[in-house]
Amino acid sequence: MTSPRPTSDPISMSTLADFTREVFTRYVANAEFSEAAVFFTDGSFLQFEHKGRDKRWARPSADDTTAGKVCRGLQQFRLNAKHLQLFFEDESDIEFFVPNLG
Repeated sequence: MTSPRPTSDPISMSTLADFTREVFTRYVANAEFSEAAVFFTDGSFLQFEHKGRDKRWARPSADDTTAGKVCRGLQQFRLNAKHLQLFFEDESDIEFFVPNLG
């Protein structure tokens, strides 16, 4: 386990993808891959929904949390059966995969 970075704003020390990778704990998606959530070490989570062009959003559990910080840096996301991919304003990205249970 790595030690915390000595700063009040850990995002400033790395890319948003690196920060997200360091603080996420779990990724889950529904069977249709139209809804998903990423959970973080502070207990917050980021919800995603993609049910067509008119219903596509990402929403943090609360604004003043890790999920809120990650959401504010989000430029776009891709959610499908392959993965959830987050694209950030700093041009970094991260992918999440549903664990293979078989």
